[in-house]
Amino acid sequence: MPTITLVKLSRKFNLRNYETIELGLECHIFEGESPQQALAMLEAEVQKYMKNAHPEAFPKPQQAQVHLQPQQEKMAQLTIQEQLEKLRESFGDLADSLSFTIEGDKVLVKPRQFLGSEKFAQIASIVHRLNGIYVSAGKESRFELSLKNTGK
Repeated sequence: MPTITLVKLSRKFNLRNYETIELGLECHIFEGESPQQALAMLEAEVQKYMKNAHPEAFPKPQQAQVHLQPQQEKMAQLTIQEQLEKLRESFGDLADSLSFTIEGDKVLVKPRQFLGSEKFAQIASIVHRLNGIYVSAGKESRFELSLKNTGK
């Protein structure tokens, strides 16, 4: 098996504005030294040089996300608000007797007051039609609807 005595590393970086820079390093290695370690050392040197001399060669994706994030978050909130409004409309006049809260990907619908059997049955029917469920948990009893299904 041949002995590796020389390793070379070449990297090309985009400096923006249609400019590039190509760096090349080479290293002689001696018997018993690892070519992989030598390449890793050369790579580290190239990266260190470029980060100091040409930081523009390294994109900063976090900055792009920061500019988009508030707008995306606002759109998501509007969508959720719109879904909640549609959900409230599904209950008609009964909506005033209920509170609607979001927990994770579910909408929790709880009575604000004692409903009585007739109103409870009407609400249970609407929840069932919206593919929701009733969770019996004493004072924490509630109806649960998937947020994904409320936009219908």
